[in-house]
Amino acid sequence: MAQMLVFVSHSHADDTFCRAVVAGLRGAGADVWYDEHNMGSGQLMEVIQRELGHRPVVILILSKAAFASRWVRREIGWAYELLDRDPARLLLPVTAGPIARDDFSPEAGWLFLYDFKRIEASGYQPYPTDEAVRRLLHTLALTPAPTAPQSSESAADLLERGKALLAQNQWAEALSCFERAAHVAPHDFAVWYNRGFALARLARWSEALSAFDHALALNPQNPFVWHNKGLALNSLGRDMEALAAFDHALALDPQLVGAWTTKGSVLSGLGHYTEALKAYDQALTLDSASAETWTNAGSALYARQQYAEALAANDHALVLDPQFAAAWYNKGCALQSLHRDAEAVEAYEQALALNPTDAYAWRNYGSALSAIERHADGLSAYERSLALEPASVYGWRGKAAALCALGRSAEAEAAARYATELGG
Repeated sequence: MAQMLVFVSHSHADDTFCRAVVAGLRGAGADVWYDEHNMGSGQLMEVIQRELGHRPVVILILSKAAFASRWVRREIGWAYELLDRDPARLLLPVTAGPIARDDFSPEAGWLFLYDFKRIEASGYQPYPTDEAVRRLLHTLALTPAPTAPQSSESAADLLERGKALLAQNQWAEALSCFERAAHVAPHDFAVWYNRGFALARLARWSEALSAFDHALALNPQNPFVWHNKGLALNSLGRDMEALAAFDHALALDPQLVGAWTTKGSVLSGLGHYTEALKAYDQALTLDSASAETWTNAGSALYARQQYAEALAANDHALVLDPQFAAAWYNKGCALQSLHRDAEAVEAYEQALALNPTDAYAWRNYGSALSAIERHADGLSAYERSLALEPASVYGWRGKAAALCALGRSAEAEAAARYATELGG
């Protein structure tokens, strides 16, 4: 189960209530960010935008002070925009003090929030703090669910609980909520979108595609649905249709970084590396802090035999995320192609420390070791790669070469014959 990432927005007048909510969330295992140090506005804006984008669950501590706070209104305005684009996100108000219907007036700028489900007692009154925290944790699926479905659960209840389960990577449990919600509210766009999202995470691509098409019939203007439809089509091997879906998403929202990145990946898979690099450049213009995009761009550059540029792209990725195994592997490939084999060995060792089940990395590690005449170590690496991928022609050929270099001619000939039988 993944750790739920939560952003809490509050007025500092509600610090005591907010700290109780944060303590409850953290005690239940959530990773929570809130402005606990009362940062200055310049620093705060940059941090808020980063944390809101990173955290799919937003909790609003609602009170008269929150309604009056310019910063709370700005935070929740940003959160609402993110939710409007990506219906898998969750925005949940928790009432901390008495409020009134008039607080949601259009003049106050809060009318958009009125129809949101709130953790709130009747008459716009707050629950006692302990009860509010208990109800919040239940809504966020951070406490055990009932052993049997509750007949009183509304579509909104099921949708919120399902989104909370998505935020914890509990895909099957989330799907169950969305399927029940679809029976209650069969024409709810957000239900169908999230149903497709959960199915996609379970690699049930045909069903996910059907759910996304259902969502698009209800709202054809949501770019996130088109993007996710493209991902489903790509996973079903329907690459040209996937590209059309990504283009539709980008026509609706040219700032959708994920669609540029996935479009680049599909184009790379089709061998259209120049077009792929243009897509990656667009993604990096919008978000230069994505290690994955830098690594993908490095792969396209490598395929174009631009090895020095590929190395630079992967180095950039590793500055952003030193634990990114794929970037270390791709760096090793670029270094080998630049005949810097000793450095390639070090890069492959880093990759394998992070992902020891990567057969390709073991095989290339063996090749780099053999290139610096560490043939026994190279043979061991090839054997590790073949244990993971026994039918690899290149693995057997590499093993044959290492055995030959070690003077084990009969074994080398047997390995070479086996590689030929496999199709080498």
